Amino acid sequence: MTDLTHRRERVFFSIEVVSEGEVSTHATESFPARPSAKLFITDELSARPHNRHKPGAERLAVRQLLGKMVDAPDEVMPLMVAQALDLTQASASGLSILDDSQDPPVFRWQHLNGALARFEGALTPRDNSPCGETLDRNAPLLCRHPERAYDWIAAHDLVIPEVLLVPIRIGKEPAHGTLWVVASHEDQFDSEDLRILTELADLVAVARKMQQDKLRLQEALEQQAMIAREMDHRVKNLFALTQAMIEMSARHATSPAELARTLTGRLQALARAHAMPEQTAETQDQRPDGMNRAELTTLIQASLEAHTSLSDPGRVSCKGETILLGPQSTTSLALLFHELTTNSVKYGALGSEHGRVRVVWDPCDNELVICWKETGGPRLEGPPARQGFGTRLMQQVLRGPLKGKLDKAWQSEGLMVTVRVLRDRLAN
Repeated sequence: MTDLTHRRERVFFSIEVVSEGEVSTHATESFPARPSAKLFITDELSARPHNRHKPGAERLAVRQLLGKMVDAPDEVMPLMVAQALDLTQASASGLSILDDSQDPPVFRWQHLNGALARFEGALTPRDNSPCGETLDRNAPLLCRHPERAYDWIAAHDLVIPEVLLVPIRIGKEPAHGTLWVVASHEDQFDSEDLRILTELADLVAVARKMQQDKLRLQEALEQQAMIAREMDHRVKNLFALTQAMIEMSARHATSPAELARTLTGRLQALARAHAMPEQTAETQDQRPDGMNRAELTTLIQASLEAHTSLSDPGRVSCKGETILLGPQSTTSLALLFHELTTNSVKYGALGSEHGRVRVVWDPCDNELVICWKETGGPRLEGPPARQGFGTRLMQQVLRGPLKGKLDKAWQSEGLMVTVRVLRDRLAN
């Protein structure tokens, strides 16, 4: 990409028309960079005679443009710039589109035709340039020998007898670029050239608006398709997980009532996890694909509140940095904390009057380490004689998409559970 915002070797040439359809260049002396009172001469256009214009050519150009707008919108702007060259009999034409993401802002030259075509894609300064002056004035501009005032033009092999520029704007938005033509000699352009260029610039604006609308539509359709695929994936995962829970719960339940009770609790945990991203959409960030994400603290607190009615809020504490969760990790961790809370209420600290639970988490390299620590409950003598279904369920959900693992320590003062999951899996 050519960058015209910086100086380069000084080699100068002027552009002359030798015969119709031919352009030649010859070396000339360098002009010092200096402001000129005759730099902007737009008011001269109305006084110049016009004898080169062919209405039939304009009508043909408009028909061609309208046809492209219907059949090939992406080809409209290159065609317009080429028509600007032909209809004004200029030696060069092009678009300068503002890129204000750069610091400082710059113009990008696009769809160049004629003698300056080799500068396609070049960058030029937003300020201290004829295009910038056109945007500042928000009006067409005729500039004579801009290289005499703008040293960066002279420093890049350019001597320009005249350049006619018109701003490009979409609706009521500020102008975001210019359509310009370069003359072969001084006093070439007139008011008819200005009219033609202004009408073409209006069509350029329409074409750019069509391109923007097309791009937005494509992005919206792609995002919609991605969300549909993800929702389909989530539903399949929920069905698979529900089926596994039903089968495992049925094998370990001692009565239909126990099966109904335990299965209902787990299904409710799944339902809360499924709804949580949507419930927190207004306060949480979104993924690039548009799906909402839940936050770890909110998920843990929801799991605890759903299973306990604690009058002393100090009995449960959560501490850790903000961790955003994708739908799949939300479901897995919701089941995990549902099982931990249920077991604590039945056998551990939350089933005792003075029992407490502290949950802390901390990123460690590429992992997130979550520690669940119970105190104040029944004194533990060691691990249970057999592994319960809840433990197997927790291990199963962690081994899946999260690629995590779970360790339990039956300390005398209470159970401590350490969960490790890969951080890059949490956004899934």
